[in-house]
Amino acid sequence: MRPIGGLLVGLILASFTAGCGIDVAETPPPSGPLPTPLGSVTPAIGGARIALDAALRAGPGVGLDDAPEGYRPAEPPVLVYVPRAVAKVRLPNDPDRLYVVFYAFPDAADAAEAGRQAAGFFGRGPALVQFPSDTRFALGQVGEVLVFAAWSPSATTDRPSAEAAFEIIQGFGQAIPIGP
Repeated sequence: MRPIGGLLVGLILASFTAGCGIDVAETPPPSGPLPTPLGSVTPAIGGARIALDAALRAGPGVGLDDAPEGYRPAEPPVLVYVPRAVAKVRLPNDPDRLYVVFYAFPDAADAAEAGRQAAGFFGRGPALVQFPSDTRFALGQVGEVLVFAAWSPSATTDRPSAEAAFEIIQGFGQAIPIGP
């Protein structure tokens, strides 16, 4: 019985020791859950959403719908854990092609700084390979809320409506120029 017991102890120790060879250079996972669209929006997001919806209805005659499917664009680290709400523009012939993301910050100064960082991200580097090459970006600030949209003319079947809506979004709030 003794040789079998020694063999079992040896196998257990070997298994344990082999499991200790963890590569600590791997990138750790995020420390918290990624945000999902808010169940109830903050007052600031609600106000920005209502104002954009009104502008879209007055201009090209389209509006915003909630986006329950949880659209999440490529985004810089400064936006990853920020409370958000996602809407999509109700395009007559292509309702799933133009999403708008509203990001809520504690105050306008934080939103402005995040907007500057996001503008650099969308104007160079990773964002340029994560969106179609003809993608146009809109980024604006309304108080403590950033409003973002990305639209690819080649990816829509309702280009006139989408382009008119995108131009409204581009001019909404205080525009933040996208670039390096």
